[in-house]
Amino acid sequence: MRVLEAKEVTTGYGDVEIIKNIELYVNDGEIVAIFGSNGSGKSTFLKAVAGLVPLWNGTLHFGSERIDELPAYERVKRGVALAPEGRHLFLGMSVEENLLMGAWTKRDRVKQNLDKVYGYFPQLKEKRGSLAGDLSGGQQQMLSIGKALMSEPKLLMIDELSLGLAPAVVDSLAQILTRINREEGISMLLVEQEVSLALEISNRAYVFDLGRVVDSGRSDELIKRDSIRKTYMGLA
Repeated sequence: MRVLEAKEVTTGYGDVEIIKNIELYVNDGEIVAIFGSNGSGKSTFLKAVAGLVPLWNGTLHFGSERIDELPAYERVKRGVALAPEGRHLFLGMSVEENLLMGAWTKRDRVKQNLDKVYGYFPQLKEKRGSLAGDLSGGQQQMLSIGKALMSEPKLLMIDELSLGLAPAVVDSLAQILTRINREEGISMLLVEQEVSLALEISNRAYVFDLGRVVDSGRSDELIKRDSIRKTYMGLA
């Protein structure tokens, strides 16, 4: 079953078109990556799915329901969650207070979901009373993901997982995400600048360029393709 299906999705900002006729799907329990050059519309697409940018054309289906005309908060209720680029945390609030902000759709399951997030991210449990603004970059990324998990998403979208983080931290986060996917069955849609990482942890991937999908396929096939290796991975 497809948890997300985008058909002919077109949108932008003001009068500037950013993405055009995007066709993309995510199967239930699947990890899908999106990569491409800067300014190719990757983040805009995630915002469109989350309801932060209205569509100019096209449709979005979440399971059997069409969601492109629903407000962002209704999409969260249905199981769409976004850990955005830049993390967008409440820096003057504690770690646990930030997590609680993500739990507004599941207030009857706050303790269970806190325990689950702390199980995946024990560093957050240790820092639960610390201000989010005092965390390291890696810990802030953990908190952003944890905050999204508090809504019990069916689709977790993460924009630029590795941005500004040390390789060891990125590897740890990637392992945790694959564990969450395996244990919770949560589908994931990742925008990632490190193409080798994106292809290693995903089942399938889409390549965006100038606002369009220019390539797609199974990740284990794309990583072997010369055009991908030369253009996006800097390999001969």
